[in-house]
Amino acid sequence: MMEHRIPGLARNMADVGAGLLTLPLDDLPDIAAVQMLHRGPTGVAVRLQLSMHDVADQVDALIAWGEALPEPSAAGFEHQDYIRLEVSGLVGGVRVTVWGHLRGPDLNDTACFLSLPLDGETHRLSLARLRALARHRAERVDA
Repeated sequence: MMEHRIPGLARNMADVGAGLLTLPLDDLPDIAAVQMLHRGPTGVAVRLQLSMHDVADQVDALIAWGEALPEPSAAGFEHQDYIRLEVSGLVGGVRVTVWGHLRGPDLNDTACFLSLPLDGETHRLSLARLRALARHRAERVDA
């Protein structure tokens, strides 16, 4: 028999909403889309997609969100024509992930810098590595 999950999901959504309101949202980069995913007995997960498209802006935005989220972590996934980078944290007991896709002419340089294997897997990164990527990209622009 299937249990009725809507009250529990609604509580999770309320918890994450209240948790997000404790963050400095006015100072954080804009979000284009929000997705809530049901995770079975563990509740829900929330995914926030960045609204900016410029690679440098996305990396800076991910760093800003990573610094604001409680218990932050970062990860990356390299595909043939993009790199997906994300930061996540626990907000109101719910995993919130902010993500963006890096594309464009500097993709190979970014891929080499991050050293993400092209294996179809998501790999952990540190926020320090994202900061180093931002500095690296800024130095390339200034050169």
